[in-house]
Amino acid sequence: MKPTLVLVDDEENILDSLKRCLRAVDAHIEVFTSPIAALEYCKSNVPTLVISDQRMPLLQGSELFKEIKQLDKDCQCFLLSAYHDFDDITLAFNQGVIDRYIAKPWDIKEIRYHVDEVLKKGGEDSVNQRDKKFHNIIAQSNKMFEVFDYVRRAASSNVPIFIHGETGTGKELIAKACHLESFRKDQGFIAVNCANFSETLMESQLFGHKKGAFTGAVSDQAGLFSSAQGGTLFLDEVTTIPIALQAKLLRVIQEREYSPLGSHKLEKFDAQIVTASSIALEDAVENGDFREDLFYRLNVIYIQLPALRERGNDVELISDFYLKKFSKESNKSILKFSDDAKKLMHEYHWPGNIRQLENLIHSSVILNDGSELTANMLSSGIKINKNSAADFNRRQNYDFKEDSAVAPHGDEPARGGRPQAEELEIKPLWMMEKIFIESAINKCGGNVSKAAELLEISPSTIYRKQQSWQKQQ
Repeated sequence: MKPTLVLVDDEENILDSLKRCLRAVDAHIEVFTSPIAALEYCKSNVPTLVISDQRMPLLQGSELFKEIKQLDKDCQCFLLSAYHDFDDITLAFNQGVIDRYIAKPWDIKEIRYHVDEVLKKGGEDSVNQRDKKFHNIIAQSNKMFEVFDYVRRAASSNVPIFIHGETGTGKELIAKACHLESFRKDQGFIAVNCANFSETLMESQLFGHKKGAFTGAVSDQAGLFSSAQGGTLFLDEVTTIPIALQAKLLRVIQEREYSPLGSHKLEKFDAQIVTASSIALEDAVENGDFREDLFYRLNVIYIQLPALRERGNDVELISDFYLKKFSKESNKSILKFSDDAKKLMHEYHWPGNIRQLENLIHSSVILNDGSELTANMLSSGIKINKNSAADFNRRQNYDFKEDSAVAPHGDEPARGGRPQAEELEIKPLWMMEKIFIESAINKCGGNVSKAAELLEISPSTIYRKQQSWQKQQ
């Protein structure tokens, strides 16, 4: 028996166009100009897939889907909309009412891809799968399974996706998973950390430039927007993009077109935009570092990544993976962790998250021999604090190793590697942050990236704090 596909739109010409687009699919197709009539049909029939417009008389598409999901939770629901009803759509998406969001005018290839995927699975939603490995992301915690489920649904939306998480939580891996779950998976995935851009050359790097556009522009140069055509463009630490350039990014998202630097010709832009930041967009807007209108365009679909300390037994699962990996690469026979090492890793707050865990295990394997890693072997690379979680929150994502403390004013190291309490001059917290961060930068010869690594924060965090210090002085 063929699966049933229901199409709903109050405009007959759109229904006809959609039906022609799907004429090759192996399914029984029913069309309705009335969402009420479509709902009545679904009450006595069991469709595999319903594709509906959003704005219709009497019943919106998201409201129709809510009723259908109550009848059959396994029925797949695709929403088509030419309007930016982002609040309603995002709410319905978060509630699990919408399985796919496809913007009008739709791409025929995109529609066919997603319909074929549903029909091929016989309506079985892949979000019910509980694999420990999802596009090279290892997890067994419910929090990460929820993220995977959300990625599967969000990936096919073809609207901007924003990923928020602390440094080292794997935002780029999630962005890549969004790409691999989309119909664009066979095209390019372009990832760039905006914090590493030269501010003076950022516009050229994003949009490209024409010969003679500026001093040194000796030839035409394609930018990242051109390179990402047909695929996915991932902009990490998007909050570091200067305000002036944010206006041009907004235009690309709204109009799906851009002009290379030094050119008046408009280029079409066809790519999925995924952005990420360790800073919440709301905070960046409040601080005046990010345009509010751009916030609403980028924050259509929001994915929150949990910190490693919130992922329970994932710490052990990920640790075992890296231990086997680095042991093999180093020709070592270290194949397990001692009980005290496991206890240490569970209790530690991991301010640098997975990246910190990976680097710790890598260095520990290289520096040690034997059959197992012990707590002593690991503790040389991390700072242990009995109140680590609370301490972490107080210090706002930075932490010093016990043996690498920096003197308060960047002079000689304090006795014993740490200043005594009575030696410290009490200052406002932002000033103490400034002292320690600037000391770390000086210690690293002015290299911000190396200082950020020492402090276990992202370079963009340092740049953001430097900007805030200028405002406070």
